[in-house]
Amino acid sequence: MSPLTVSKPTPAPGEPALFLREVIASMPPGAQVLDAGCGPGSWPYALRPDLAITGFDVKFPPGPPRRSATVRVFRGDLARLPLRPERFDLSVCHYVLEHVTELEPCCDELVRVTRPGGLVYLSVPRAAAFDDRLYRFAGWFAKLALLKFRKRLEHQQRFDLPGLLERFRGRGLEPVAHAFVPAGFSWMNDPRTKPLQGAFTDGLAALHRATGIDLARDANFVLVFRRTDRPVRGAAARETRLPGARRVTHVCRECGEHAVLDPPRPWPTRWECPWCGKPNPFGRPR
Repeated sequence: MSPLTVSKPTPAPGEPALFLREVIASMPPGAQVLDAGCGPGSWPYALRPDLAITGFDVKFPPGPPRRSATVRVFRGDLARLPLRPERFDLSVCHYVLEHVTELEPCCDELVRVTRPGGLVYLSVPRAAAFDDRLYRFAGWFAKLALLKFRKRLEHQQRFDLPGLLERFRGRGLEPVAHAFVPAGFSWMNDPRTKPLQGAFTDGLAALHRATGIDLARDANFVLVFRRTDRPVRGAAARETRLPGARRVTHVCRECGEHAVLDPPRPWPTRWECPWCGKPNPFGRPR
């Protein structure tokens, strides 16, 4: 039997960078990078100490990124940024837009602060996916079961691909690379749900193996846009035949990083993340 092959997604020669770490790696020294809604940091900033990074969020659980000579951090609202126009070579918005209340002003600001020719990295959940529906259900359950009726539901926005493309093409951004990414359910690393994560993801993998039903499939959109300042509207703005398609088969439930698996037969029941080394359950090939 041939061994299970697990690899990190890697762009082919001449293929544009797409996933967050490879986009960061592709930036030239001294590039200005915005981490919008950064939390503790959307990637390990120490990987590129030669970049000028600005991170912000409305709150910082479990704490803000470490500041340094090349890392500026402030508390702010994506809908109204105290930043000059056309400042950043790359604007990163990593699983943030689904949480915002004022979606259109947030999209306006992402474009405004990105220089012409610069890149916008965007990742959001697909609203029709099981993962996003489960996250919303968990939010409502916590709100009602714990009698926290004033608790804010985290996922405020819903996205499909045509609408997402229309929103950003209409603002003069051109998609250059994309991927449909499966769910890893890494959001269950929250201490409140961590005890359930292992049994839950093992159960989903067993269901996939037994029936072919894949509840993790196509859970998220990852896209890189380039600012061209040439808005596209109408039917052309919603066109979903896109350049730069990339393949991801699995996402680690522990670290949330992407992987590509080429499994042998008989199919294994476990795979090891090439990023963090933690084991994950395996369903069927994707």
